[in-house]
Amino acid sequence: MPINLSPQEEEAIKIISSQKFHRLFTLAATENHGPLKVTYAIAGPEDGDIPTILFCGGMFCTRWHMIKYEHLAQKEGVRIVSIDRPGFGGSTPVPLSSRILIFQETIIALLSHLGIKHISLVSHSAGTHFALNLLYHHPSLLPPTHPTLTLICPWVHQSHTSVSSLIAASLLPNSVLNYWDNLNGLIINKLSPTLATSSGGLSAFAGAFRGKAGNETNKKVEEQERKCEEVYGMSLSVKKEVEKMMRQYIFEENTKGANDEARLCLKSTEGCGWDACEDYPEFVKNLKQSWEKKTNGEGEKEKLKVKIVFAEEDALIGKKGMEYFKECWTQEKCGRGIDAECVQTEGTDHDSVIDPEKGVMQSILSTGKENEGRR
Repeated sequence: MPINLSPQEEEAIKIISSQKFHRLFTLAATENHGPLKVTYAIAGPEDGDIPTILFCGGMFCTRWHMIKYEHLAQKEGVRIVSIDRPGFGGSTPVPLSSRILIFQETIIALLSHLGIKHISLVSHSAGTHFALNLLYHHPSLLPPTHPTLTLICPWVHQSHTSVSSLIAASLLPNSVLNYWDNLNGLIINKLSPTLATSSGGLSAFAGAFRGKAGNETNKKVEEQERKCEEVYGMSLSVKKEVEKMMRQYIFEENTKGANDEARLCLKSTEGCGWDACEDYPEFVKNLKQSWEKKTNGEGEKEKLKVKIVFAEEDALIGKKGMEYFKECWTQEKCGRGIDAECVQTEGTDHDSVIDPEKGVMQSILSTGKENEGRR
């Protein structure tokens, strides 16, 4: 019996089914591992010598997340690349102790495969450790002039935040975290994304495409419709179907990688080290030395521009965590080779700060385009 789909459902299927959001790459075998499959997505133009952003998303920010950036990226003419880290989507699981290293190896090989020489680096939440290690070990991936790193709601260990829910989570038996992905899938699909955020889940996806409840005036609905078309390139009704399908299909794929991501964020078991950024103050100290040597302390164009974006409210790191991270990146500690800036985005939380309508990603895309024109 044929299935009758609404025009909105048909349009949503067309959007989410685009091949650019479901690409497959195989990382060649080495003496340390066999061949590894990696699923990834590209938002914006797929080809050409254009500015490129590597987006290191939060825990559940899989390649599907790029769907919501497609319209803005196309308008700006900027490419965004994002991979499914091991154990997500079609990406091959790897041992927890190899997670950060395999990420770096994957990015190097994938960018070479795509013919991309340089990137601007952006991370959100649990993606912080991956971005910082990539920057530290492979600084040449950033362009020689106007290199940029943007850290959105950077992850801060609970020992520096005093966030009680995460302290409690770090004390859970290791076996309990084997079901972390199932718990988040239940919350997001059966309860609501809003509840997932308020419950203190480590998910970046929980805030994506957040819906608005309650009665709306016609004027307000018209404004939301206009904003949706402007930012997402689709109507509110289509966006609703897209978010529904995204939530469903993300958790129909493999999400077991979230269990190790939780362990990594919490440092709750062996093999959970953060490599070069194990200690943030020490990391910044080492980065200062390397970039002062790299730039000789001269030349504004060669300096590394670090922008740290905090949400107005962040239940996962709290005010204490924000202050701790700010203190790590003071200009004095960054030295002459790095320019650091901290900003706070009004009306956002840990998850919603990366929603396109909040303006953070729009600003990043615009800056990427501007920097390319100045090189």
